[in-house]
Amino acid sequence: MRHIILNGRNGVGKSTLIRALLEAVPLPVYGIITKKETDADGSASVYIHTYGAERRYTSENRIGLCGVESHTAFPDAFDRFAESMRFPEDGVIVFDELGFMETDARRFTEAVLHTLDSAPLVIAAVRDKRTPFLDAVRSHPRVDVYPVNEENRDELRESLLCMLPSLFPGSSDHI
Repeated sequence: MRHIILNGRNGVGKSTLIRALLEAVPLPVYGIITKKETDADGSASVYIHTYGAERRYTSENRIGLCGVESHTAFPDAFDRFAESMRFPEDGVIVFDELGFMETDARRFTEAVLHTLDSAPLVIAAVRDKRTPFLDAVRSHPRVDVYPVNEENRDELRESLLCMLPSLFPGSSDHI
C-alpha cells in the first residue's frame, strides 16, 4: 500500500485535508499531531501530541519555539516522544505535521522512517522545506507525494476521497 504525503507551505490546508481523509477511513487512527500556541509576545511554542489523546502543553512535549525572526528546536523532546511511536498495525498512522524542527532528533526521525517502512497506511502533512529528513520522507519508496496549495486543495480533497475505497478492499460501504 502506498502512503499519502501532503506537501506544502504553512497554512495551505494540509491538516484540514488530513481531517477530511481520516473521517472517511474505516480503521482506527494512530499517530502524532503538532500544535503551535501563540504567546502574548508574538512568539509561539510548538507542542507534539499523540493523535486522539488529551492534549497537554508542558515542557515535556514542547518541541520548539517560533520567534518572529528565528526558530529554536528541542530535539530531546522529539526523541523522548519517539519512544511512544510504536503504533498498532490495524489502523492508519497520521503525522500532522513533519517539519524542519525534527532535523537533529535522530531517534524521532528514525521512528518516522521506520513507520513508513512498516505501516500499512500513513497519511502525513510535510512542510515544503528542504532538509535531509524531509527529503527522505518525500523520496521514500512507499510514498506518493501530493503538493497542496490554495488553488488545488479542494480538487485534491475530492480526488483523494475517491481513491480511498481502493485502499480498503471490502470496505467501500464505509467510505
